[in-house]
Amino acid sequence: MTSNGSFRLQAGGPGGTVNYTWIYKDTDANGNTVVTTHAGSLVVAAGDAAPHSITDSYSQPNSAGTMQLVFTSPSYASPQLQQSWTCRQ
Repeated sequence: MTSNGSFRLQAGGPGGTVNYTWIYKDTDANGNTVVTTHAGSLVVAAGDAAPHSITDSYSQPNSAGTMQLVFTSPSYASPQLQQSWTCRQ
């Protein structure tokens, strides 16, 4: 499964490093919740207000579940960034 997200910083902003975490939640064969996280960062130049894309891969989910992209620095998270998936055999 490939996840895609994007963000923009405020025009005229100071720039800096944007840190983020993808959080994947699904269920294993025994019914236990499985949480997998992938963290990353991207440096944005001062004044850069262009969209920046982030892509991540999560292989072999165990079941239907959710994925959320959380920006950890600068601090920002949105419920609209949470998506569900369905596994097909």
